[in-house]
Amino acid sequence: MSALVVGAGPVGLTAAIELLRRDVPVRIVDRVDRPHPHSKSIVLWPRALEAFARLGVADEIVERGVRMSAQNYYSGGRRTLRLGFGKVTGTSYPFAVSLPQRETEEVLRGALGRLGGKIEFGVRLTGFAQDEHGVRAELADSHAAFTHDTDWLIGADGSRSTVREHLGVPFEGATYPQQFLLADGECDTSLAHDEAHYFMTPKGVLVVVGLPGGLYRVFVSVAPNVDTSDPLAVIQAAATERSPVPVRLVGDQRTGLFQVQRRLAGRLRQGRVLLVGDAAHIHSPAGAQGLNTGIEDASALAWRIARGGRGPAAASLERWERERLYVAERVVADTDRQTRMWTLSGWRRTARDLGFAVGRLTGVTDRVVPARQAQLDLVLPGAPDRAGDLRTGARLPDGLLPDGSTLHDTLRSGDPALLVLVGTGAPAAEQARRFLAAAPTGGVHTRVVTGGPKLGLREPTAVLVRPDGVIDLIVPLADEPRLTAALREWAATAPTP
Repeated sequence: MSALVVGAGPVGLTAAIELLRRDVPVRIVDRVDRPHPHSKSIVLWPRALEAFARLGVADEIVERGVRMSAQNYYSGGRRTLRLGFGKVTGTSYPFAVSLPQRETEEVLRGALGRLGGKIEFGVRLTGFAQDEHGVRAELADSHAAFTHDTDWLIGADGSRSTVREHLGVPFEGATYPQQFLLADGECDTSLAHDEAHYFMTPKGVLVVVGLPGGLYRVFVSVAPNVDTSDPLAVIQAAATERSPVPVRLVGDQRTGLFQVQRRLAGRLRQGRVLLVGDAAHIHSPAGAQGLNTGIEDASALAWRIARGGRGPAAASLERWERERLYVAERVVADTDRQTRMWTLSGWRRTARDLGFAVGRLTGVTDRVVPARQAQLDLVLPGAPDRAGDLRTGARLPDGLLPDGSTLHDTLRSGDPALLVLVGTGAPAAEQARRFLAAAPTGGVHTRVVTGGPKLGLREPTAVLVRPDGVIDLIVPLADEPRLTAALREWAATAPTP
Protein backbone atom coordinates (compact mmCIF):
# COMPACT_ATOMS: atom_id res chain seq x y z
CA MET A 1 0.00 0.00 0.00
CA SER A 2 1.41 3.39 -1.02
CA ALA A 3 0.21 6.84 -2.05
CA LEU A 4 1.43 9.79 -4.11
CA VAL A 5 0.23 13.21 -2.90
CA VAL A 6 0.41 16.01 -5.45
CA GLY A 7 0.50 19.37 -3.68
CA ALA A 8 2.28 20.25 -0.42
CA GLY A 9 -0.10 22.85 0.99
CA PRO A 10 -1.95 22.27 4.27
CA VAL A 11 -4.42 19.83 2.70
CA GLY A 12 -1.79 17.70 0.97
CA LEU A 13 0.36 17.75 4.11
CA THR A 14 -2.59 16.63 6.25
CA ALA A 15 -3.26 13.71 3.91
CA ALA A 16 0.41 12.70 3.89
CA ILE A 17 0.77 12.87 7.69
CA GLU A 18 -2.44 10.89 8.24
CA LEU A 19 -1.13 8.18 5.89
CA LEU A 20 2.38 8.07 7.32
CA ARG A 21 1.15 7.66 10.87
CA ARG A 22 -0.73 4.59 9.63
CA ASP A 23 2.49 3.21 8.12
CA VAL A 24 1.44 3.88 4.52
CA PRO A 25 4.50 4.96 2.44
CA VAL A 26 3.88 8.38 0.91
CA ARG A 27 5.62 10.42 -1.77
CA ILE A 28 4.60 14.09 -1.74
CA VAL A 29 5.55 16.45 -4.57
CA ASP A 30 4.88 20.08 -5.39
CA ARG A 31 5.54 21.94 -8.64
CA VAL A 32 6.81 25.10 -6.88
CA ASP A 33 10.49 25.34 -5.97
CA ARG A 34 9.94 26.29 -2.33
CA PRO A 35 7.13 26.85 0.18
CA HIS A 36 4.85 29.67 -0.89
CA PRO A 37 5.58 32.86 1.12
CA HIS A 38 2.04 34.24 0.90
CA SER A 39 -0.92 33.35 3.09
CA LYS A 40 -4.30 33.30 1.41
CA SER A 41 -6.01 31.54 4.34
CA ILE A 42 -5.64 32.55 7.97
CA VAL A 43 -8.59 31.28 10.04
CA LEU A 44 -8.80 27.77 11.50
CA TRP A 45 -12.11 26.68 13.02
CA PRO A 46 -12.56 24.13 15.85
CA ARG A 47 -13.18 21.15 13.58
CA ALA A 48 -9.90 21.71 11.75
CA LEU A 49 -8.15 22.15 15.11
CA GLU A 50 -9.61 18.82 16.21
CA ALA A 51 -8.17 17.20 13.07
CA PHE A 52 -4.80 18.75 13.92
CA ALA A 53 -5.11 17.45 17.49
CA ARG A 54 -5.32 13.93 16.10
CA LEU A 55 -2.03 14.66 14.30
CA GLY A 56 -0.45 16.02 17.47
CA VAL A 57 0.05 19.57 16.17
CA ALA A 58 -2.96 21.49 17.51
CA ASP A 59 -1.16 22.82 20.59
CA GLU A 60 1.57 24.40 18.47
CA ILE A 61 -0.99 25.85 16.06
CA VAL A 62 -2.93 27.44 18.92
CA GLU A 63 0.24 28.74 20.58
CA ARG A 64 1.42 30.41 17.38
CA GLY A 65 -1.93 31.92 16.45
CA VAL A 66 -4.38 34.49 17.78
CA ARG A 67 -7.43 33.08 19.56
CA MET A 68 -10.44 34.80 18.02
CA SER A 69 -13.25 35.43 20.49
CA ALA A 70 -15.93 37.04 18.29
CA GLN A 71 -17.05 38.33 14.90
CA ASN A 72 -18.55 41.80 14.45
CA TYR A 73 -20.75 42.95 11.59
CA TYR A 74 -21.22 46.65 10.80
CA SER A 75 -23.75 48.36 8.55
CA GLY A 76 -24.35 52.04 7.99
CA GLY A 77 -21.41 52.93 10.19
CA ARG A 78 -22.64 51.06 13.29
CA ARG A 79 -22.28 47.57 14.66
CA THR A 80 -25.42 45.55 13.97
CA LEU A 81 -24.30 42.15 15.23
CA ARG A 82 -21.64 40.63 17.45
CA LEU A 83 -21.20 36.85 17.32
CA GLY A 84 -19.33 35.60 20.35
CA PHE A 85 -17.96 32.08 20.62
CA GLY A 86 -18.99 31.71 24.27
CA LYS A 87 -21.88 29.39 23.41
CA VAL A 88 -19.69 27.01 21.38
CA THR A 89 -19.60 23.78 23.38
CA GLY A 90 -18.60 20.16 22.96
CA THR A 91 -15.05 20.91 21.82
CA SER A 92 -11.69 21.54 23.43
CA TYR A 93 -11.30 24.47 21.00
CA PRO A 94 -14.28 26.82 21.56
CA PHE A 95 -12.66 29.53 19.46
CA ALA A 96 -11.19 30.19 16.04
CA VAL A 97 -7.45 30.68 15.50
CA SER A 98 -5.96 33.29 13.18
CA LEU A 99 -2.65 32.05 11.79
CA PRO A 100 -1.11 32.77 8.38
CA GLN A 101 -1.23 29.73 6.12
CA ARG A 102 2.53 29.71 5.69
CA GLU A 103 2.91 29.13 9.44
CA THR A 104 0.31 26.36 9.43
CA GLU A 105 2.29 24.71 6.65
CA GLU A 106 5.51 25.12 8.64
CA VAL A 107 4.01 23.26 11.61
CA LEU A 108 2.72 20.49 9.35
CA ARG A 109 6.06 20.14 7.56
CA GLY A 110 7.64 19.59 10.98
CA ALA A 111 5.16 16.80 11.73
CA LEU A 112 5.77 15.28 8.30
CA GLY A 113 9.52 15.26 8.91
CA ARG A 114 9.16 13.61 12.30
CA LEU A 115 7.36 10.75 10.57
CA GLY A 116 10.14 10.41 8.00
CA GLY A 117 8.33 12.23 5.20
CA LYS A 118 9.97 14.65 2.79
CA ILE A 119 8.52 17.09 0.26
CA GLU A 120 9.99 17.05 -3.23
CA PHE A 121 9.70 20.65 -4.36
CA GLY A 122 10.13 21.51 -8.04
CA VAL A 123 8.57 18.21 -9.13
CA ARG A 124 5.46 18.45 -11.28
CA LEU A 125 2.92 15.88 -12.38
CA THR A 126 2.67 15.73 -16.18
CA GLY A 127 0.24 12.84 -16.53
CA PHE A 128 -0.81 9.46 -15.22
CA ALA A 129 -2.47 6.20 -16.16
CA GLN A 130 -4.31 3.82 -13.88
CA ASP A 131 -5.84 0.38 -13.79
CA GLU A 132 -7.48 -1.71 -11.09
CA HIS A 133 -4.09 -2.45 -9.50
CA GLY A 134 -2.55 1.02 -9.23
CA VAL A 135 -1.45 4.30 -10.81
CA ARG A 136 1.62 5.08 -12.91
CA ALA A 137 2.37 8.78 -12.52
CA GLU A 138 4.52 10.75 -14.93
CA LEU A 139 6.67 13.28 -13.07
CA ALA A 140 9.33 15.78 -14.09
CA ASP A 141 11.76 18.15 -12.44
CA SER A 142 14.19 20.65 -13.95
CA HIS A 143 16.56 17.86 -15.00
CA ALA A 144 14.54 14.90 -16.21
CA ALA A 145 11.20 13.15 -16.59
CA PHE A 146 10.48 9.92 -14.73
CA THR A 147 7.64 7.65 -13.62
CA HIS A 148 6.41 6.58 -10.20
CA ASP A 149 4.13 3.64 -9.45
CA THR A 150 1.71 3.94 -6.55
CA ASP A 151 -1.52 2.44 -5.28
CA TRP A 152 -3.32 5.78 -4.85
CA LEU A 153 -2.92 9.29 -6.23
CA ILE A 154 -4.30 12.23 -4.22
CA GLY A 155 -4.73 15.53 -6.04
CA ALA A 156 -4.24 18.34 -3.51
CA ASP A 157 -2.82 20.67 -6.15
CA GLY A 158 -5.16 23.63 -5.89
CA SER A 159 -7.79 25.29 -8.04
CA ARG A 160 -5.74 24.86 -11.22
CA SER A 161 -5.33 21.16 -10.45
CA THR A 162 -3.37 19.15 -12.99
CA VAL A 163 -4.84 16.00 -11.50
CA ARG A 164 -8.41 17.21 -12.01
CA GLU A 165 -7.70 18.43 -15.53
CA HIS A 166 -6.06 15.14 -16.50
CA LEU A 167 -9.09 13.26 -15.20
CA GLY A 168 -11.34 15.49 -17.30
CA VAL A 169 -13.52 16.32 -14.30
CA PRO A 170 -15.67 19.43 -14.85
CA PHE A 171 -15.13 22.32 -12.44
CA GLU A 172 -18.35 24.24 -12.81
CA GLY A 173 -19.29 27.55 -11.26
CA ALA A 174 -18.64 31.25 -11.77
CA THR A 175 -16.29 34.11 -10.95
CA TYR A 176 -17.44 36.99 -8.76
CA PRO A 177 -17.27 40.31 -10.59
CA GLN A 178 -15.49 42.13 -7.75
CA GLN A 179 -11.76 42.40 -7.27
CA PHE A 180 -10.42 41.43 -3.86
CA LEU A 181 -7.31 42.94 -2.26
CA LEU A 182 -5.59 42.25 1.04
CA ALA A 183 -2.76 43.68 3.08
CA ASP A 184 -1.00 41.98 5.99
CA GLY A 185 1.04 44.17 8.29
CA GLU A 186 0.92 46.84 10.98
CA CYS A 187 -2.31 48.72 11.45
CA ASP A 188 -3.12 51.72 13.61
CA THR A 189 -6.65 51.01 14.84
CA SER A 190 -8.64 50.60 18.03
CA LEU A 191 -10.52 47.58 16.67
CA ALA A 192 -10.13 44.55 18.94
CA HIS A 193 -7.19 42.47 17.76
CA ASP A 194 -8.73 39.14 18.82
CA GLU A 195 -12.01 39.67 16.95
CA ALA A 196 -12.98 39.75 13.27
CA HIS A 197 -14.67 42.87 11.89
CA TYR A 198 -16.89 42.95 8.77
CA PHE A 199 -17.89 46.38 7.47
CA MET A 200 -20.66 45.89 4.91
CA THR A 201 -21.47 48.66 2.43
CA PRO A 202 -23.16 48.82 -1.00
CA LYS A 203 -19.73 49.62 -2.52
CA GLY A 204 -18.02 46.57 -1.03
CA VAL A 205 -16.86 44.93 2.15
CA LEU A 206 -13.96 45.71 4.49
CA VAL A 207 -12.71 42.89 6.73
CA VAL A 208 -10.18 43.44 9.52
CA VAL A 209 -8.73 40.44 11.38
CA GLY A 210 -5.85 40.26 13.86
CA LEU A 211 -2.69 38.29 13.04
CA PRO A 212 0.10 37.06 15.32
CA GLY A 213 2.68 39.62 16.43
CA GLY A 214 0.13 42.41 16.74
CA LEU A 215 -0.35 42.59 12.96
CA TYR A 216 -3.62 42.75 11.04
CA ARG A 217 -5.10 41.53 7.79
CA VAL A 218 -7.14 44.18 6.00
CA PHE A 219 -9.25 42.75 3.19
CA VAL A 220 -11.46 44.70 0.77
CA SER A 221 -13.61 44.13 -2.29
CA VAL A 222 -13.79 46.75 -5.03
CA ALA A 223 -15.63 47.13 -8.30
CA PRO A 224 -14.08 45.45 -11.37
CA ASN A 225 -13.32 48.80 -13.03
CA VAL A 226 -11.24 50.18 -10.12
CA ASP A 227 -7.56 50.79 -10.92
CA THR A 228 -5.57 48.53 -8.56
CA SER A 229 -2.08 49.37 -9.79
CA ASP A 230 -1.42 50.84 -6.32
CA PRO A 231 -3.09 48.21 -4.10
CA LEU A 232 -2.12 49.84 -0.79
CA ALA A 233 -3.76 53.10 -1.83
CA VAL A 234 -6.94 51.29 -2.86
CA ILE A 235 -7.09 49.30 0.39
CA GLN A 236 -6.47 52.38 2.52
CA ALA A 237 -9.11 54.40 0.68
CA ALA A 238 -11.67 51.63 1.11
CA ALA A 239 -10.83 51.24 4.80
CA THR A 240 -11.18 54.97 5.40
CA GLU A 241 -14.49 55.13 3.57
CA ARG A 242 -16.10 52.00 5.02
CA SER A 243 -15.05 51.94 8.67
CA PRO A 244 -16.33 54.44 11.25
CA VAL A 245 -13.29 53.48 13.34
CA PRO A 246 -9.92 54.66 11.98
CA VAL A 247 -8.00 51.87 10.21
CA ARG A 248 -4.60 53.13 9.05
CA LEU A 249 -2.05 50.89 7.36
CA VAL A 250 1.50 51.62 8.54
CA GLY A 251 4.94 50.23 7.82
CA ASP A 252 5.66 47.39 5.43
CA GLN A 253 2.64 45.53 4.06
CA ARG A 254 2.38 42.22 2.25
CA THR A 255 -0.32 42.73 -0.38
CA GLY A 256 -2.30 40.49 -2.70
CA LEU A 257 -4.82 40.96 -5.50
CA PHE A 258 -7.09 38.15 -6.65
CA GLN A 259 -10.43 37.16 -8.11
CA VAL A 260 -12.80 34.92 -6.16
CA GLN A 261 -14.68 32.04 -7.72
CA ARG A 262 -17.26 29.50 -6.61
CA ARG A 263 -16.70 26.14 -8.30
CA LEU A 264 -17.27 22.50 -7.48
CA ALA A 265 -15.76 19.43 -9.11
CA GLY A 266 -18.28 17.12 -10.75
CA ARG A 267 -16.80 14.18 -8.87
CA LEU A 268 -14.01 13.65 -6.35
CA ARG A 269 -12.91 10.17 -7.31
CA GLN A 270 -12.14 8.21 -10.43
CA GLY A 271 -10.71 4.78 -9.72
CA ARG A 272 -7.58 5.21 -7.62
CA VAL A 273 -7.30 8.96 -8.15
CA LEU A 274 -8.94 11.37 -5.69
CA LEU A 275 -9.38 15.15 -5.35
CA VAL A 276 -9.22 17.14 -2.10
CA GLY A 277 -9.18 20.78 -1.06
CA ASP A 278 -9.15 23.52 -3.68
CA ALA A 279 -8.73 20.91 -6.41
CA ALA A 280 -12.27 19.81 -5.52
CA HIS A 281 -14.01 23.03 -4.45
CA ILE A 282 -13.30 26.76 -4.27
CA HIS A 283 -15.49 29.58 -3.05
CA SER A 284 -15.59 33.00 -1.45
CA PRO A 285 -13.42 33.57 1.65
CA ALA A 286 -16.59 34.58 3.54
CA GLY A 287 -16.66 32.64 6.78
CA ALA A 288 -13.12 31.31 6.22
CA GLN A 289 -14.34 27.85 5.23
CA GLY A 290 -12.00 26.80 2.42
CA LEU A 291 -8.89 25.59 4.22
CA ASN A 292 -10.95 24.01 6.98
CA THR A 293 -13.08 22.04 4.53
CA GLY A 294 -9.98 20.83 2.70
CA ILE A 295 -8.35 19.63 5.92
CA GLU A 296 -11.50 17.62 6.66
CA ASP A 297 -11.43 16.19 3.10
CA ALA A 298 -7.93 14.87 3.72
CA SER A 299 -8.59 13.68 7.27
CA ALA A 300 -11.67 11.74 6.17
CA LEU A 301 -9.84 10.21 3.20
CA ALA A 302 -6.51 9.00 4.59
CA TRP A 303 -7.79 6.37 7.02
CA ARG A 304 -9.98 4.92 4.27
CA ILE A 305 -7.02 4.65 1.90
CA ALA A 306 -5.04 2.92 4.66
CA ARG A 307 -7.83 0.32 4.69
CA GLY A 308 -7.84 0.11 0.91
CA GLY A 309 -11.38 1.46 0.83
CA ARG A 310 -12.53 -1.84 2.32
CA GLY A 311 -14.60 -2.75 5.31
CA PRO A 312 -17.86 -1.32 6.66
CA ALA A 313 -19.89 0.98 4.45
CA ALA A 314 -18.50 3.95 6.39
CA ALA A 315 -14.98 2.99 5.28
CA SER A 316 -15.76 2.97 1.57
CA LEU A 317 -14.40 5.58 -0.81
CA GLU A 318 -17.85 5.88 -2.36
CA ARG A 319 -19.14 6.98 1.03
CA TRP A 320 -16.24 9.45 1.34
CA GLU A 321 -17.02 11.01 -2.03
CA ARG A 322 -20.73 11.30 -1.28
CA GLU A 323 -20.11 12.90 2.12
CA ARG A 324 -17.46 15.34 0.98
CA LEU A 325 -19.51 16.48 -2.04
CA TYR A 326 -22.40 17.10 0.36
CA VAL A 327 -20.17 19.22 2.60
CA ALA A 328 -18.63 21.11 -0.33
CA GLU A 329 -22.04 21.93 -1.81
CA ARG A 330 -23.16 23.23 1.59
CA VAL A 331 -20.04 25.37 2.02
CA VAL A 332 -20.18 26.82 -1.50
CA ALA A 333 -23.84 27.78 -0.99
CA ASP A 334 -23.24 29.26 2.48
CA THR A 335 -20.26 31.36 1.44
CA ASP A 336 -22.08 32.58 -1.66
CA ARG A 337 -24.97 33.82 0.50
CA GLN A 338 -22.54 35.58 2.85
CA THR A 339 -20.69 37.23 -0.03
CA ARG A 340 -23.92 38.56 -1.53
CA MET A 341 -25.03 39.70 1.92
CA TRP A 342 -21.96 41.94 2.24
CA THR A 343 -23.06 44.43 -0.41
CA LEU A 344 -26.86 44.58 -0.15
CA SER A 345 -28.54 47.94 -0.54
CA GLY A 346 -32.04 49.40 -0.28
CA TRP A 347 -34.77 47.29 1.27
CA ARG A 348 -32.57 44.18 1.19
CA ARG A 349 -30.00 45.87 3.38
CA THR A 350 -32.77 46.98 5.76
CA ALA A 351 -34.12 43.43 5.93
CA ARG A 352 -30.63 42.04 6.58
CA ASP A 353 -29.98 44.47 9.41
CA LEU A 354 -33.41 43.79 10.92
CA GLY A 355 -32.67 40.07 10.81
CA PHE A 356 -29.38 40.70 12.59
CA ALA A 357 -31.18 42.70 15.27
CA VAL A 358 -33.75 39.97 15.88
CA GLY A 359 -31.03 37.31 15.98
CA ARG A 360 -29.03 39.36 18.46
CA LEU A 361 -31.97 40.02 20.77
CA THR A 362 -33.15 36.40 20.79
CA GLY A 363 -29.66 34.92 21.02
CA VAL A 364 -30.34 32.74 17.97
CA THR A 365 -27.31 33.96 16.04
CA ASP A 366 -24.92 33.23 18.92
CA ARG A 367 -26.32 29.73 19.28
CA VAL A 368 -26.51 28.83 15.58
CA VAL A 369 -24.04 30.74 13.40
CA PRO A 370 -20.65 30.04 15.10
CA ALA A 371 -21.41 26.30 15.33
CA ARG A 372 -22.41 26.25 11.66
CA GLN A 373 -19.28 28.13 10.56
CA ALA A 374 -17.15 25.77 12.64
CA GLN A 375 -19.02 22.80 11.05
CA LEU A 376 -19.62 21.48 14.56
CA ASP A 377 -23.34 21.06 13.79
CA LEU A 378 -22.71 19.22 10.53
CA VAL A 379 -24.56 15.93 10.10
CA LEU A 380 -23.49 13.87 7.11
CA PRO A 381 -26.16 12.29 4.89
CA GLY A 382 -27.57 8.90 5.77
CA ALA A 383 -30.24 7.33 7.97
CA PRO A 384 -29.33 8.44 11.49
CA ASP A 385 -29.44 6.48 14.72
CA ARG A 386 -30.03 8.66 17.76
CA ALA A 387 -29.42 8.41 21.47
CA GLY A 388 -29.60 11.44 23.69
CA ASP A 389 -27.49 14.20 22.15
CA LEU A 390 -25.69 11.76 19.83
CA ARG A 391 -26.53 10.81 16.26
CA THR A 392 -24.75 8.89 13.55
CA GLY A 393 -23.19 11.07 10.85
CA ALA A 394 -22.41 13.81 13.38
CA ARG A 395 -19.07 14.36 15.07
CA LEU A 396 -18.53 12.99 18.55
CA PRO A 397 -18.82 15.90 21.01
CA ASP A 398 -15.72 16.34 23.10
CA GLY A 399 -15.75 16.72 26.85
CA LEU A 400 -13.55 16.50 29.92
CA LEU A 401 -13.39 13.18 31.77
CA PRO A 402 -12.73 12.67 35.50
CA ASP A 403 -9.13 11.58 34.88
CA GLY A 404 -8.31 14.85 33.07
CA SER A 405 -8.40 13.38 29.56
CA THR A 406 -11.12 14.07 27.00
CA LEU A 407 -13.39 11.93 24.85
CA HIS A 408 -11.43 12.95 21.76
CA ASP A 409 -8.13 11.76 23.23
CA THR A 410 -9.29 8.26 22.35
CA LEU A 411 -9.25 9.22 18.66
CA ARG A 412 -5.54 10.03 18.59
CA SER A 413 -4.64 6.39 18.03
CA GLY A 414 -5.74 6.72 14.40
CA ASP A 415 -8.03 3.69 14.73
CA PRO A 416 -11.81 3.56 15.00
CA ALA A 417 -12.82 4.00 18.64
CA LEU A 418 -15.47 2.21 20.64
CA LEU A 419 -16.57 4.24 23.64
CA VAL A 420 -18.89 2.54 26.10
CA LEU A 421 -20.62 5.34 28.02
CA VAL A 422 -22.00 4.08 31.31
CA GLY A 423 -22.43 7.12 33.54
CA THR A 424 -21.26 6.36 37.07
CA GLY A 425 -22.83 2.93 37.60
CA ALA A 426 -20.27 0.33 38.70
CA PRO A 427 -22.34 -2.71 37.54
CA ALA A 428 -22.72 -1.25 34.04
CA ALA A 429 -19.01 -0.51 33.86
CA GLU A 430 -18.19 -4.07 34.82
CA GLN A 431 -20.64 -5.39 32.21
CA ALA A 432 -18.92 -3.21 29.59
CA ARG A 433 -15.48 -4.51 30.53
CA ARG A 434 -16.63 -8.12 30.35
CA PHE A 435 -18.13 -7.54 26.92
CA LEU A 436 -14.98 -5.87 25.58
CA ALA A 437 -12.78 -8.66 26.93
CA ALA A 438 -14.65 -11.16 24.76
CA ALA A 439 -15.54 -8.97 21.75
CA PRO A 440 -13.61 -8.94 18.42
CA THR A 441 -11.97 -5.55 18.95
CA GLY A 442 -8.78 -5.99 16.91
CA GLY A 443 -7.95 -2.73 15.15
CA VAL A 444 -10.57 -0.85 17.19
CA HIS A 445 -9.47 1.27 20.16
CA THR A 446 -11.81 0.71 23.11
CA ARG A 447 -12.57 2.58 26.28
CA VAL A 448 -15.16 2.37 29.03
CA VAL A 449 -16.16 5.90 30.01
CA THR A 450 -17.65 6.49 33.43
CA GLY A 451 -18.72 9.81 34.84
CA GLY A 452 -18.16 11.61 31.54
CA PRO A 453 -20.00 14.49 29.88
CA LYS A 454 -23.78 14.59 30.12
CA LEU A 455 -24.92 13.52 26.66
CA GLY A 456 -28.57 12.82 27.40
CA LEU A 457 -28.13 9.04 27.49
CA ARG A 458 -30.64 7.02 29.54
CA GLU A 459 -28.87 3.66 29.46
CA PRO A 460 -25.34 2.31 28.99
CA THR A 461 -24.52 2.95 25.35
CA ALA A 462 -21.74 1.92 22.96
CA VAL A 463 -20.65 4.54 20.43
CA LEU A 464 -18.45 3.47 17.54
CA VAL A 465 -16.53 6.46 16.20
CA ARG A 466 -14.66 6.63 12.88
CA PRO A 467 -11.02 7.77 12.88
CA ASP A 468 -12.15 11.20 11.61
CA GLY A 469 -14.33 11.76 14.69
CA VAL A 470 -17.69 10.99 13.06
CA ILE A 471 -20.11 8.66 14.86
CA ASP A 472 -20.72 5.50 12.83
CA LEU A 473 -22.89 3.49 15.21
CA ILE A 474 -24.88 4.00 18.41
CA VAL A 475 -25.98 0.82 20.14
CA PRO A 476 -27.39 0.15 23.62
CA LEU A 477 -24.86 -1.99 25.45
CA ALA A 478 -27.66 -4.51 25.99
CA ASP A 479 -27.78 -5.16 22.22
CA GLU A 480 -24.57 -7.18 22.22
CA PRO A 481 -25.26 -9.12 18.97
CA ARG A 482 -25.52 -5.95 16.87
CA LEU A 483 -22.47 -4.42 18.49
CA THR A 484 -20.45 -7.61 18.07
CA ALA A 485 -21.34 -7.80 14.37
CA ALA A 486 -20.21 -4.22 13.82
CA LEU A 487 -16.94 -4.76 15.65
CA ARG A 488 -16.25 -7.94 13.70
CA GLU A 489 -16.73 -6.05 10.42
CA TRP A 490 -14.31 -3.28 11.41
CA ALA A 491 -11.75 -5.64 12.93
CA ALA A 492 -11.69 -7.96 9.89
CA THR A 493 -10.46 -5.14 7.64
CA ALA A 494 -7.94 -3.46 9.92
CA PRO A 495 -5.16 -2.01 7.74
CA THR A 496 -1.89 -3.84 7.34
CA PRO A 497 1.33 -2.01 6.32
